[in-house]
Amino acid sequence: AKSLGVNNTLDPAQNLDGGIRYLKQKLTEHHGNIPLALASYNAGSGAVAKYNGIPPYAETQQYVRSILSQYLSSKA
Repeated sequence: AKSLGVNNTLDPAQNLDGGIRYLKQKLTEHHGNIPLALASYNAGSGAVAKYNGIPPYAETQQYVRSILSQYLSSKA
């Protein structure tokens, strides 16, 4: 949290800002690949690297599907 500029994790504004910064890092790390960035955000970069893609974790796979579905429906 500190590396993302979050000094108080209980402060909603700081928490949200830190989460956005972290997601931006993941998007940069995965060259704009949204599914991989989401998987990395949820399961960690090590898991994405280990499986060379979205890890076979039910929670992570559901997370990626859910967020992508919401993202795509907001674009329609």
